[in-house]
Amino acid sequence: MFEEPEWAEAAPVAASLGPVISRPLPAAASQNKVPLEDESVDVAVFCLSLMGTNIRDFLEEANRVLKPGGLLKVAEVSSRFEDVRTFLRAVTKLGFKVVSKDLTNSHFFLFDFQKTGPPQVGPKAQLSGLKLQPCLYKRR
Repeated sequence: MFEEPEWAEAAPVAASLGPVISRPLPAAASQNKVPLEDESVDVAVFCLSLMGTNIRDFLEEANRVLKPGGLLKVAEVSSRFEDVRTFLRAVTKLGFKVVSKDLTNSHFFLFDFQKTGPPQVGPKAQLSGLKLQPCLYKRR
């Protein structure tokens, strides 16, 4: 069972956000090209969504839309990581610094990164740490 985070109690009540019907619907988009302005987002979240072979494109797009100092949160299945350190180094080269990592859960790893600037490597540079393994599903 999951517990509510401490900040959940302080979150605004949906009724105070105004009528939902008047808000525009989100546009369908690929993770590697979202319809958002550069440096327009405070937080980007990848929760079990780095499944493609172009993870680098996804992370570079997160860097593009995040404001300077913005937060990137990643939650992925632990069995996908062959070497967490190489993953962290690769993400760092894409313009982020590691703020926190939680590797204590046997099923999921949680990472928080802060945007430090543009990617520090060219588009052709190989980043082997971004090649995650397929998910392993086990019968329970």
